[in-house]
Amino acid sequence: MSYNKMKKIFIHIPKNGGMSLRHDTTMKKHIMLAEPRNHKSPEYTKAVLETMYKNGDHHGWQHARWRDLNPDLITTTEAFAIVRNPWARVVSRFMFAKKVIEGEKKINRFQWDGKTYVIHTGKSDYANISSFEAFLEERHKWGNKKYMWHRAVRGWYPAYDYVSDNKDNVRCDILRLEHIDEELPKYFGFEKMHLRPRNVTGYKKDYKDFYTKETIQIVADWYKKDIDFWSFDFDTSATKNTYNTWKARAK
Repeated sequence: MSYNKMKKIFIHIPKNGGMSLRHDTTMKKHIMLAEPRNHKSPEYTKAVLETMYKNGDHHGWQHARWRDLNPDLITTTEAFAIVRNPWARVVSRFMFAKKVIEGEKKINRFQWDGKTYVIHTGKSDYANISSFEAFLEERHKWGNKKYMWHRAVRGWYPAYDYVSDNKDNVRCDILRLEHIDEELPKYFGFEKMHLRPRNVTGYKKDYKDFYTKETIQIVADWYKKDIDFWSFDFDTSATKNTYNTWKARAK
């Protein structure tokens, strides 16, 4: 299979601004997504689908990690991802869960390999959204479940897992959601651009207002790998190991 070398692979970490990028008219010409044709095998694609179907989830194929893609593709094509403050991301996932459960019940039908799948989303028992603290406890239920990196609400995998290989080496360029309108055009060589928000949860509170000392520490412990590697603080974006910091060192 031949690949378009003018494009970059976009590793879409859930709730990190990926839908805005994927639907941008300009960006569509410059990125490849983790579609089934780009997965490492048909068996992987089917395993994801069957797992999600069993759990009552949409397949979310496009959230595959770098390591889940075709070796011929990932060894010949540059890849990038967007990361986000982990405390902010957890709040975004919580509010997204509330939005889906409380107001976006859907019936999704799609076909794969000659079989029709029907999935009802937005069920009241999909996640415990009775409180933010209750939602955090969901990590013990779904945190290490195989293939759940494909899901936004039930996916508790660190961002590091999405962008690293099987030897734990980061293989993607990293942009920051908090500075995306500045960093994305620089990365692709555009003059300027602005991504229109999509799939937003619409909450007005600052994410920091959701937290107590205890819940701050829960997220800090759970996402320690992300926090250490990208040097996040509770109220900052990533401050190291990103495209921006690499460019600064290169000057």
